[in-house]
Amino acid sequence: MVDLSGSWLKLGDADLVKALHETVVKEFGKKALQYTDTAGAPEPREELRRLLERLGFGRHAVLFTASLADSLRLVAEVHLDPGECISPEDPTQREVLPYAKCGRPKAVYVQPYWRCPDGYIYTAEELRRAEEEAPMVIYDLTYSLLRGEAPHVAKRSIAVGSLDILFPGLHLGFLAVPPELEPYYLSIQEGAYLHVSTYMQYLFYVALRSGAVYEAFRELQRRQAVVKERLGGSVTPYFVWYKPPSQRLRDMFLSHGAVPGSAHSRTGRFAEYVRLGITSATEEELADFLSKIPLQEL
Repeated sequence: MVDLSGSWLKLGDADLVKALHETVVKEFGKKALQYTDTAGAPEPREELRRLLERLGFGRHAVLFTASLADSLRLVAEVHLDPGECISPEDPTQREVLPYAKCGRPKAVYVQPYWRCPDGYIYTAEELRRAEEEAPMVIYDLTYSLLRGEAPHVAKRSIAVGSLDILFPGLHLGFLAVPPELEPYYLSIQEGAYLHVSTYMQYLFYVALRSGAVYEAFRELQRRQAVVKERLGGSVTPYFVWYKPPSQRLRDMFLSHGAVPGSAHSRTGRFAEYVRLGITSATEEELADFLSKIPLQEL
């Protein structure tokens, strides 16, 4: 059965996944299976720094976290006083919604490129206006990682994100914070866990340095083309924001793991939409699934 949850990354080339894990063990086994610094192992952390520098965050200190949710937890613990919150977009990533319930926003949360769930891309002017709405801007770069520099980065800014979408089996998040705040973040991290998985950090390092993340991305782009030809609408290589024309079609998508649009809204809006994840289904699975839906129903 086709999986439209988008909760994991499925590649058709199992040999590529196997070869990458073998490289981690053979070349970095002694390091990858040991303890490391709280902020991250040296080589992977430097690779993360270079990646985020290309996105406009070169003046920030970078560190690995367990996930996007973990990154946001750390941001909230460092910056939010009682009664303060993060003001997200609408619709937005579900992970930020627990921090959106209050009347005094301390920070604005934006996804500059391919906003989840609707694929919106911000202009430089829109990002400048976001900077005026709160004392700080949190940029979620999860879907921007392979797309180049953000068109505008606020003076008071933090970057968060998930690296899971880059390669199968990768489970990591990240933070980019002003250097003067790095000690505060590290002290909180140390209180929760010594460091995130060293093996995962080296898997990220090898996947990026070898170019495997770009092979995976090209496969996702092929899925994007298949879905766009059939469904249209807002289609990214990671997910689709779609308004089913009938309840039957909506129920069909939901039964295959799609997420109701209202789950991505702090106000419960967008119930008429669904988010279809296409990272968890191959090109062939998507083509076969969509071919069985009569065109007149789409």
